[in-house]
Amino acid sequence: MKTKLQHHLENELDREFLNKNIFFNKNISKLTWFGVGGLAEVLFIPQSSKDLIKVLKLINTNTTINVIGLGSNILIRDGGLNGITIRLSKNFNFINENDESIVSGAAVPDKVFSKYCYEKSITDCEFLYGIPGTIGGAIAMNAGCYGSEISDVVYSFKCIDFEGNETIIKNSEQTFSYRKNNFLKNHIVTEVEIKKNHGDKDQIKEKMNDINARRLDSQPQKVRTGGSTFKNPTSQVTDKKTWELIKPYLNEVVCPDGVSMSKKHANFIINTQTKSSNIIEDFGERIIEKVLEKTGVQLEWEIQIKGQR
Repeated sequence: MKTKLQHHLENELDREFLNKNIFFNKNISKLTWFGVGGLAEVLFIPQSSKDLIKVLKLINTNTTINVIGLGSNILIRDGGLNGITIRLSKNFNFINENDESIVSGAAVPDKVFSKYCYEKSITDCEFLYGIPGTIGGAIAMNAGCYGSEISDVVYSFKCIDFEGNETIIKNSEQTFSYRKNNFLKNHIVTEVEIKKNHGDKDQIKEKMNDINARRLDSQPQKVRTGGSTFKNPTSQVTDKKTWELIKPYLNEVVCPDGVSMSKKHANFIINTQTKSSNIIEDFGERIIEKVLEKTGVQLEWEIQIKGQR
């Protein structure tokens, strides 16, 4: 039986648009790195900003809206996602240049963008080579690694709010904080303008190689993870990284079948089972409880957890 939202979209949108952009009761587990999770009531893959605005203006303001990119840092619960789940199409995967900046579609993978910058001898974006996800996702959470963040290099970003209004946000000291975009609440990033600073191509390549080597040496490879599981605490709380807080107590937390913390990096959950995403969340919560009990530090999820239990 179709939901009210599904009936509404069928009545308001023509068949061609529906067939190209809209999917009902879609299993989207394969769109996430963990490979588990429930169904999306409506999966919407807009081909353009115009399509996105059209649908957002059609739906009730109380409709739940979920946004997923490459699915690298998201956990979708077993009960699935109510409302509309939005994943930008390949048409948002583009890179253009002008004299002062690079304009990237939000769906461009971070690693692809970093490689592009290398080919053009553009510096300061080497760190993106070590981040799983897209440029849009990096803007949404101020992604960073090895001492650099997307907030260091962005001029502005274009976004559309959940009511279908498009706006451009210029970067300022108030726009970002640690692993957070302070402006984005009910918005979808569609386009990003990045600073264009030229550098020595050999030095850029050396930085990228160093970042990749550090990533390969310290992080699990070719397994299902969601990237860094928990945020690092602020220096006011502790001078230790999250993995340092977790590692001494790993043996005190029972691992369910198919879910564990990486022995290579104690802030990466590894998932090898296909039965349930809730198992992963429950295991993470036990890690949080154990660290709080032993150290007094309250860890926060860096992975986005969405959906119904």
